Amino acid sequence: MSNQSPTAQQSSSSRREETPSTLTSVSTNSNHTLQASSDDDQQQPQQPPPPPQQQQELPEFNLTNVLSDIKNGIWSLFNDPQVSNAIIVLLLFLESILLKIIITRVPYTEIDYSTYMQQISQIESGELDYSKIGGDTGPIVYPGGYVFIYSWMKWITDGMDDLEMGQVVFRWLYLVNLAIVGLCYLLAGGDGTGYGMKPVFLYLLCISKRLHSIYVLRLFNDCWCTLFAVSAIAILLFAVFVKQRGFGLANYVLCFIASDLLSVAVSIKMNALLYVPGFCVVLYFLNDENLLLCVLNAGIFVFVQVGMNWQFLEAGDEIRSNFINGAFNFGRQFMYKWTVNWKFLSEEVFLDSRFHTFLLVLQVVLLLSVLLLKWVSVKATGKPISQLIKDGLKFWSCTISPKHIIFDKRFGGRYVMLVICGSNLIGILCARSLHYQFLSWYYYSLPFLLSACSFPLIVDVALVVSHEWCWNVYPSTAVSSGVLVSILSLIVVRLTFVDWFKVIEQKSDTDSDETKKNN
Repeated sequence: MSNQSPTAQQSSSSRREETPSTLTSVSTNSNHTLQASSDDDQQQPQQPPPPPQQQQELPEFNLTNVLSDIKNGIWSLFNDPQVSNAIIVLLLFLESILLKIIITRVPYTEIDYSTYMQQISQIESGELDYSKIGGDTGPIVYPGGYVFIYSWMKWITDGMDDLEMGQVVFRWLYLVNLAIVGLCYLLAGGDGTGYGMKPVFLYLLCISKRLHSIYVLRLFNDCWCTLFAVSAIAILLFAVFVKQRGFGLANYVLCFIASDLLSVAVSIKMNALLYVPGFCVVLYFLNDENLLLCVLNAGIFVFVQVGMNWQFLEAGDEIRSNFINGAFNFGRQFMYKWTVNWKFLSEEVFLDSRFHTFLLVLQVVLLLSVLLLKWVSVKATGKPISQLIKDGLKFWSCTISPKHIIFDKRFGGRYVMLVICGSNLIGILCARSLHYQFLSWYYYSLPFLLSACSFPLIVDVALVVSHEWCWNVYPSTAVSSGVLVSILSLIVVRLTFVDWFKVIEQKSDTDSDETKKNN
């Protein structure tokens, strides 16, 4: 007996009657849909299946291919700038081992360190009069920065009792200097690719027997001067880097730091003044041709000098006068027997004041030549010299052209390095005398400058090897001096007339050709 009401039964019966009709309708619609889909599939052309991916075949393993790979690898180790980062790290590691071996196996040679210690001892005992301070090899002739550094060295080496510890300090000094120089080479992009210098020029940095001796077997103060000078160059290269990326304030701060570091270098030994002409030009452009900012940089330079030499400057008129005449004596007479660069002249000519005047005039002429032909050329500044002079009269304004080479991300650093190191090399060429330790003043820049000369590689290597031979002839001879002056003259003249930015044009042409091919 059913419990459903008549209405419910009628509703249920009605649903059962509708079900077949509904199924028929759905089936019919599905058939139409499938038929339409089938018709569309017949109308659309069928896409062929993608071809099977073919695995790239490796070159055949045979002697010819192995030798070719070895050849390409060796070529990269000497010519591929992209491996320079790793090469610098490798060179630092190898140099560290080599310096340890030198310190262990080669006897220390006493030249000036005992004199340094005697002079520092006299100053520490209260003597500040430079006319009364001296040692075995002569009177004191270096400014207050030298006194500060070698006061620490006296404490580290306990005077002359622990020279091995002093050699360890100079070993680290050599390695730090090499690391900073390597960084400068990479930032400057010496070969024009933007990846840094070719590794072969980095190897040339490390082949000088004389330079290793100057550091760990002699402990000369020239090495400290070079450290601060190179650090100033590195800071300016960083300033170029941030300037190119629009960080104006950071650029100005870095210029102040660079001025500080160069001033410290001058306070150690005044040969660092040779950098000043090129340094001022670079600062002028990094400060957007704003003379007021350049005056502030000059103020920093002077302030540091006063601070480093304060104990002698404030000790009375006589002590101040003797200090300035002793530490910054531009008329100092050098001994003919120690000169490395002018032995092909007679001693009479070497000591003649007219010869000294000639060298000074020559230095000015060479600096003016490279200034006009390279440092402030239209290719470098993006505007004619006449406009540069007019803009310079607006000393309160930033008038630098956006076309200035310093904004080029590949070659702005190269320009800075060539200007500053070129300025120093001109001073070296025109120096009244070079002593053996003076090699540390500029050797670090020699491979870079040669890379800019665009000589064939075999000529670069020959020049570096010949240059090293000149510095290892002891005592120097007329031949060794003549070869040295000839090499330095060749580099200076070449840098004055070679097109610094020719590589830029070639690189741009290559890039445009590749772009056309890709399009």
